[in-house]
Amino acid sequence: MKVPAVCVDEIDFHGWDGLRLSNGIIDAVCVPEIGGRLMQFSLGSHDYLFMNPDLLGKRFTFAEHAGDGTILGWKNYGGAKTWPAPQGWEGEEQWPGPPDPVLDSGRYDYETSEASVLMTSPIDERSGLRIRRQVTLKPGSSRLQLRLFFENILNRAIRWSIWDVAQMLCSTADGQLNDDCWLYIPTDPAHERPYEVMFGEDNPQYQLDAETGLLAVQYQGIVGKIGVHSPAGWIAFADRRAGYVLCMQFPYEPDAEYPDNGATVECWTEAPGAPSPIPIRSPGYILEAEVLSPLHTLRPLEIKMQQVTWSAAACPAPIVDVSDVGCVHQPLNVEVAGHVAGVRGVFGCFLDGRAELEFLNVAGAVLDAVDLGAVSPMSALHVDAKARIPDGVSLIRLRIADADGADAGTLASTLVAH
Repeated sequence: MKVPAVCVDEIDFHGWDGLRLSNGIIDAVCVPEIGGRLMQFSLGSHDYLFMNPDLLGKRFTFAEHAGDGTILGWKNYGGAKTWPAPQGWEGEEQWPGPPDPVLDSGRYDYETSEASVLMTSPIDERSGLRIRRQVTLKPGSSRLQLRLFFENILNRAIRWSIWDVAQMLCSTADGQLNDDCWLYIPTDPAHERPYEVMFGEDNPQYQLDAETGLLAVQYQGIVGKIGVHSPAGWIAFADRRAGYVLCMQFPYEPDAEYPDNGATVECWTEAPGAPSPIPIRSPGYILEAEVLSPLHTLRPLEIKMQQVTWSAAACPAPIVDVSDVGCVHQPLNVEVAGHVAGVRGVFGCFLDGRAELEFLNVAGAVLDAVDLGAVSPMSALHVDAKARIPDGVSLIRLRIADADGADAGTLASTLVAH
């Protein structure tokens, strides 16, 4: 089967000069002139990112972006962007934004290649940084690769975390609050507290499953922020009303120091008119999914990179696990009766291809396989199969092949009790 190639096109995007990447499954629109933003990410017709309707197509001067230096003067366009962390206003080792007329809102240069867009910020003397954001798609997949670079442009060492911030859309089609939007974050059982309240108060949005250690943030329009030391290397945003998820994967370094008391993930929520400890002017119903790198000490001209991979799928929620080929809503469950196994599970797939159940012995050899048919990011994979179990089976795994038939990876597996 011929897989559509990735296209990169210059487009008019609500009045801005946009760059659209498309592979027939997902579309991603970059707008370099407003802070190198990824302004929209879509699976088919489903949009994931919030865009401020009052600022679409608008441009401002450096002074207008700087404003009075407070959050009330920030031109919050929406979309996804990269900032330095930690955030704060107590010294040069903290980033005092937003607003930031250079890194957050400056005009980024850009260059395109066959399947990617590279956006480069102006030099920022305050932080000592030049930021590059490279957005890349692959054919036949709903996966977007973000490669984020911090370059030290000063003649002294600086120390920052690479902080990527995506504003997720949490409103209904008629513009009302959608309280069935969720962010799923695995917590660290080694930490005394599963999450730290960084702004506002502890509130009902933060729901911990003590048995699984999975933190579910249910968007309810309350202003607040939490930080989580999450070692699993993934988070998942779900619009449960629409039936779509967006998973973000990132590297985790167990021995590294992270900002904000060890946060690898942070989540900010806001809504128009919601009470707040400080004055804010929210432009919409927004949940921010934020991923942080370790703190890097950069010598003069040194560059550090953080990779974050976005993957979209139609899938019910909650999401309990994420791999390179898909996400798990209900893990594989096997019921054995005699020589027949009933295998069930519910998943989202990140590529066009086929699914197959494999039956393996204790040595890892495949004894038999059952074809489950075609899979796509556009529809959830509901496994409900019965198959004869070969003698000696100890493991059943769900494998995904790409459109060319090449093995793409394991989506789930389960041991078989005898």
